[in-house]
Amino acid sequence: MFFTILFAMLLNPIRSVEGTPTYQEEYRAASYVPQYYNSWRGLQVIAPNTPYVAAAGPDSLYFIDTRYNNETAAHIKEQIEWAMLPNKDEHFFIDEIAATASVRKADTKEVVFEFDPPFARVFFARFMNKQNPSLQLPEHEDGGDWIVNYNIGSLFKERDILACSDHGCNSASDCTPHNCDSCHHARVDNECEHPTVNAVGACKNKKKKCNKAFVDPARLSGETDAAYYARLDALHWGAEADE
Repeated sequence: MFFTILFAMLLNPIRSVEGTPTYQEEYRAASYVPQYYNSWRGLQVIAPNTPYVAAAGPDSLYFIDTRYNNETAAHIKEQIEWAMLPNKDEHFFIDEIAATASVRKADTKEVVFEFDPPFARVFFARFMNKQNPSLQLPEHEDGGDWIVNYNIGSLFKERDILACSDHGCNSASDCTPHNCDSCHHARVDNECEHPTVNAVGACKNKKKKCNKAFVDPARLSGETDAAYYARLDALHWGAEADE
């Protein structure tokens, strides 16, 4: 759904530890309930105050190997959170020739954050490869045990009904009406990326309130995919689902 991360390959240039990773298990326990706030794109999990846990999406925390020292872990956390938590007045500028990336203000083009190249080549591998196939960057699988997802009452499950890359953009907020999460700029082209978890943009643009979270009902016996998804749309969006 969001950027996939696999740091076993990413961190080879700076890796100083070997073997099985260890995590701050107190934040991974079933009893741990993370805090949230209402961001511009909807509910957003807050990472605990430690360099070893980063916010990795609206409902996800990424756990960093505790065998890294505090400085290295804090650096990793910073890179993750800049990539995973876009601001609505900013976009990602991705140089698909140099394979680098930065965060820029949408109106002034001011660079507010520069990703370290090894991180950029993981976070934005799919986009870079699309713009410049000769790069052939590995597109990693999901984070596995490094990622923990929390159920914060999302309004619908991601389905193949929306292709964010069909929409151009100038800032992350341009992607909100399409239920997408961030804006990627390259040298020539740009596009929205990553379907949002709770579709808060659709609610705002249809002048609906997203105060109540729904639990998707079970599929009825013999119900087709089309009928099931139409029923979910009617539940979440009401009469406007077919527009």
